Amino acid sequence: MIQTDRVQATERLYFQDAYLQEFSARVTGRELREGCPVVILDRTAFYPESGGQPHDLGWLNEVRVIRVEEENELILHFLEKELAEDEVRGRIDWPRRFDHMQQHTGQHILSQAFYEVLRGETLSFHLGQEESTVEIGIPGLKDESLQRVEELANRVVFSDLEIKTYFLPEEELKTIPLRKPPKKAGLVRVVEVAGFDYSACGGTHCRRTGEVGLIKVLKQEKIRGNLRFSFVCGFRAWREFEICRRSLQSAAVLFSAEESEVAACAEKNLAELKNLKKKQKKLEERLSFFEAREMLAQGSAGIIAGLFPDKSPEEVKFLALNLVRQAEVLAVLAAYRNEHFHLVVAAGGNLKIDLREVIPVLQAEMQLKGGGSPTLIELVSPEKAKAEAALKLTVEFLKKKTGTV
Repeated sequence: MIQTDRVQATERLYFQDAYLQEFSARVTGRELREGCPVVILDRTAFYPESGGQPHDLGWLNEVRVIRVEEENELILHFLEKELAEDEVRGRIDWPRRFDHMQQHTGQHILSQAFYEVLRGETLSFHLGQEESTVEIGIPGLKDESLQRVEELANRVVFSDLEIKTYFLPEEELKTIPLRKPPKKAGLVRVVEVAGFDYSACGGTHCRRTGEVGLIKVLKQEKIRGNLRFSFVCGFRAWREFEICRRSLQSAAVLFSAEESEVAACAEKNLAELKNLKKKQKKLEERLSFFEAREMLAQGSAGIIAGLFPDKSPEEVKFLALNLVRQAEVLAVLAAYRNEHFHLVVAAGGNLKIDLREVIPVLQAEMQLKGGGSPTLIELVSPEKAKAEAALKLTVEFLKKKTGTV
């Protein structure tokens, strides 16, 4: 266990230069934690997870750094394997770091844009692997308001404003218009987007707003009476655009239409599909009527059972209902759907029986969900191979109940 009170606080090089990709350092502490070797350095450019921003990854000499945490003014580097040397050369996973800088700086700009346009305060921030989120203290907004927020944020980006970071004593904070009060007392680190935003923050940021690239809000959702917005910046925004562009082009090819016509084509095809499904349902119901008549004409009586692998569960249900409507019989029919089987049991209205009584009998032998009424039950099981066994058990139970031989 590292005696943290005996180790000097780690010098944080990322505060001095967020663009520093390589550095030299000396190991001042070692331990084994959660099965991982952990080292403390006298100085580091590795950013620990903090303030909604994930930790850096990289290497110390040739050993992979897999996690970075802060503890009592020390930066803990979790390693993939033991590090033998005391003098090390650190190397940051730069593409990951720069991506985090783009997203975090973009969040500052977006948060201030929400405040200027809607007086919406940022309540939380999370930098995710695919997209980031900010929770804004507003109950709702119109599309045109969100468009104004995005436009302001991107105007700040395209203005290529300078971004400065510096430390101020707590008593001097009143000299600058901080967006929200700091969570920590004492010496506070300020991130300033020239003339636009002042925030207390310990993260890594770009030098100029132009490096953030496009800021794009992707979606919004209600949370705790507020709105949470998912957004992307920089290279993430470019990748998002590329995915959308390719998807739109593919859809246009499928519809043999222009990209601008895709939405209208999709709406038209969905309406036609809905109409076709209605017609299909009516045809299936009518077909099942004649199938039931044919089965009854062949002399089937009492209990009619069967497994129909080529029918859908809906078709089997239509058939069972038509059987019991045309004769005083019991229908026990099953169909497959993917890796499940669907069991329908129906009874004629004059038969004195409660079909629900068979459910616990079947559940004692296999996984089943579902239910119904005394004259109709529908059950679904993920154990497709037990469909025939379910039919047999149901028929045997009904024979005992009705005294049918």
